[in-house]
Amino acid sequence: MYIKKKFINIRKIIFSIIILNSILIFSQNYPSRYGMKGGWNYSNIDAVDNLGEKSGYISGIIDEVYVSMFLEKQISQKSYLQSGLLFSYTESVNFIELPLFYKYNFYKNFSFLIGPKIEYIPDKQYNNFYYFKNRFGLSANLGIDYSLSKKWTIEGYYSRAFVKQFDQLILEYYNSKRNVYRIGISYYFN
Repeated sequence: MYIKKKFINIRKIIFSIIILNSILIFSQNYPSRYGMKGGWNYSNIDAVDNLGEKSGYISGIIDEVYVSMFLEKQISQKSYLQSGLLFSYTESVNFIELPLFYKYNFYKNFSFLIGPKIEYIPDKQYNNFYYFKNRFGLSANLGIDYSLSKKWTIEGYYSRAFVKQFDQLILEYYNSKRNVYRIGISYYFN
């Protein structure tokens, strides 16, 4: 019953974000832009071991990536909303993410990013010795981006997890939350 209720609440949140995006796209005279982004994840898995001591995992240099299609809607002279569908690979686990950023251009080509992110683990239940306690997760994002040109932007942000999503049964760490540093590049199609 609890899991079903939790799933229904997550579906309501996702539906609300989609409706909010639709309203914003069609309700303002400011332009909308869309594009693609990709880059590198650096994950810090916050967990406990089988004795209850702090444990976890810090990712390697080249084995984690992300890619995303996104939509950005200007809502005022210096403010934007950005959302998209992001695919991420971390430590043999795939994530589908739905971030919603408030973006504020604070100085020339620099913008501040902040917002929530819903994540979902689509992998099989015992993917490479993982047990997925919660397929849905919730995180907060905080970052900055820099516009190189009208079409290209570089970004960096930190994502802090609030939900314990999985256990790693071989390395014996449990109640894992995935905190992520990201560095990437965005390309706007229009």
